[in-house]
Amino acid sequence: MQARARQTRDRLLKSALREFSAKGYHGAKVDSIAARAKANKQRIYAYFGNKEKLFASVLRHSFSEIIAEEKHLAELGEQDIPHLAEIILRHYMVFHRKHPHFWRLLAWENLEGGSHTAVLRGLKDESFEHLRSLYMQGQEQGDFKKDVSFESFIFVLTSVCFFYFANQRTMSKTLDLDLSDEAVQERIISEALALLSTTAKG
Repeated sequence: MQARARQTRDRLLKSALREFSAKGYHGAKVDSIAARAKANKQRIYAYFGNKEKLFASVLRHSFSEIIAEEKHLAELGEQDIPHLAEIILRHYMVFHRKHPHFWRLLAWENLEGGSHTAVLRGLKDESFEHLRSLYMQGQEQGDFKKDVSFESFIFVLTSVCFFYFANQRTMSKTLDLDLSDEAVQERIISEALALLSTTAKG
């Protein structure tokens, strides 16, 4: 693909990310995506095939952003095992703050039936495999409870992060707590880790 065509495709992808994350698959308009990208609508069909394939590309692209930022997790070693839960929780908190479109996109995909999730299969295998290995070592040496699977461990940690940002406005009101405040976020992280009691020791 020539440089100019690649630039147009990238603009369309970024425009589609904004449109889909704001309105969901069914609410998004191809015309709006093209207009925001300052491109001919036909370019969408040329580069992506159709609206559904464009959405799938956006979903996969969003996960590729996570994977790109997970590279430092692959560098974690045995010395990091006792702090693994905190490292992961902080990582995803930072990611959601930097990429607010991500939780919106996931929320829409789940609300609309998850029909495009097949494109995500296997994307996280490599990063999860490394974290699973560290977690299992931690179980053997008593840092994590042996009756809690890695899948549940990672599910709970990522759920805290997703819920924090996806429900920030409503929970700020119901809790009478400004969840956009970094000091409050730090408190939630510390107390969530204490509440979850991820370690087997103590």
